[in-house]
Amino acid sequence: MKKWSYLLIGLLIGVVFATTGNAFADQIKSMVGQTVAGEYSVKVNGNSLSENAIVVDGKAHVPLRAVTDSLGASLKVDGKTIQIESSENSSSKQTDNMAQSVSNKYQGWPISKLEDRKSELEKFVTDSEKDKESMLKSLEKYSKFKTEYSGNEKLMEKLDSETKDTEERIKAAENNIAKYKSDLAEVNAALTK
Repeated sequence: MKKWSYLLIGLLIGVVFATTGNAFADQIKSMVGQTVAGEYSVKVNGNSLSENAIVVDGKAHVPLRAVTDSLGASLKVDGKTIQIESSENSSSKQTDNMAQSVSNKYQGWPISKLEDRKSELEKFVTDSEKDKESMLKSLEKYSKFKTEYSGNEKLMEKLDSETKDTEERIKAAENNIAKYKSDLAEVNAALTK
């Protein structure tokens, strides 16, 4: 009799876990197998980002890290929570004395947060410089194609369009690199104080 009760309890527990797992799996949104319906360039304050937004199921998905960086906001992923803090919010949290010395927006940050931001900015600079190099190589290819296929009008129009788009993306990358390097200098200054 005891064996049957243990078996029944085990079976009930198994059923509960099995149905709970399925219910939880139904709540998770997955983009696997979804078709990207389109791709859009993203401009923040008039500057194009090097990464594009995609459209899946009628919803635009933007590159959040690039957007927050271009706005000067900090982005932190903590478990399943994404925290975004604008420079306005972080400065309002500082004391009045620190708010008066606005020369460095990183003053008053804890050293661990400064070091994390420094690592992020160094990675952004490296990645942006790689992207810029890749785009410069693309411009060289377009130039070679233009000389080889100068008689093909459709191809010339396409190459002109690609060249213009790539040049705009290079300018955006250069702006981002300059901004990241400026922020990096401010972080280094805050770390030395």
